[in-house]
Amino acid sequence: MQDQTFSRLAFCVTLASWVAVSCAPAESDSNNDGGGGGGGGGGGVVASGATTTGSVSSTSGSGVATSSSTTAAGTGGDNSGGSGGAEPTGSGGAGTGGWPEGAIPMGNAPVRSAGCGKATTLTTKEYTISSSGQNRVYYVDMPKNYDMNKPYRLFYTSHWIGSRWQDVEGQDFYFLKPQMEADGEQAIFVAPSSDGATWQEKDHALFDDIMAFMNENVCYDTTRVFATGFSFGGMITYSLSTNHQAEIRAAVGIAPANYNIWLPEKTRKPIAWMHTTGMSDGTCPWVNNEGQKRGAKFIALEKAEDNGCTIPDNIPTSNGAYSCYDFKDCDPEHPTRVCTFGGGHTNIDGNPNWIPIESWKFFKQF
Repeated sequence: MQDQTFSRLAFCVTLASWVAVSCAPAESDSNNDGGGGGGGGGGGVVASGATTTGSVSSTSGSGVATSSSTTAAGTGGDNSGGSGGAEPTGSGGAGTGGWPEGAIPMGNAPVRSAGCGKATTLTTKEYTISSSGQNRVYYVDMPKNYDMNKPYRLFYTSHWIGSRWQDVEGQDFYFLKPQMEADGEQAIFVAPSSDGATWQEKDHALFDDIMAFMNENVCYDTTRVFATGFSFGGMITYSLSTNHQAEIRAAVGIAPANYNIWLPEKTRKPIAWMHTTGMSDGTCPWVNNEGQKRGAKFIALEKAEDNGCTIPDNIPTSNGAYSCYDFKDCDPEHPTRVCTFGGGHTNIDGNPNWIPIESWKFFKQF
């Protein structure tokens, strides 16, 4: 694991010239916030290599979910999720339902996607999907000896600027896959490619379309969909986290920023959140503009507020070895954490690399 990690350090450094423009300090940016809500699921979702087509609505829907051997029909919509069921089951539209929205208890029984119990044609390879009138590519990494009756965790992993899904797969999905395998766990990993160098508004619709297809075609736990990404990938992860709280259980942004990325109208609903920032990062800094609340510090404060945490006078940070701060008094379902260290703009730090270790620790608690 460690030899693999550090053999790729030089590879990451060579991409610094690309990464540096992803969230470089800027005093003004017309895309820093506001705008319309995230795109809804697209109709006619089609992936190459599969025979199933489907459609999804961002405002309404119905479904059947199974948990603890209990099956219950559910209806619902984008954020309200499903209704019905004798226990917290049911799903509808793009949301999950049964529990009060955003209050899925820690350690809950899995909620099965519609694809559970059905044979799948998906294998580990690149796929194409129609989204926002374009053909987009994404990579799916399926568990070894995939079990169609087992609801797996699903990770949505977004690449940094100037890269593609191949770069994320080449890092074993931000080194999460070997961390999981060391614990005897497997997951479904999805890694999309951007349309060009940067993630954009239409990539919210891409997330919806890919997830609608995955829901019908593989077995995963709809209450354990996780998102992560580095640099511009961390920024789209943050962007998705501001209005996809019903779909994404928890997210980890690696060196993210809250500007120079399209942001939807924020729902300000809770979501479990963690991010990492090097205190010497000049690309996506801890503070870019205090008055405009630009920088990773303000992501942490926003998530802490949304998650009901106590806001400290000053967030403890580290300019040396990494240190993680867990916000206090947060909603039990929405832990909120920020990890800082005396490094720069990177997703590889320390020996062993602590970033995937802490990321997996954060994800696996759900």
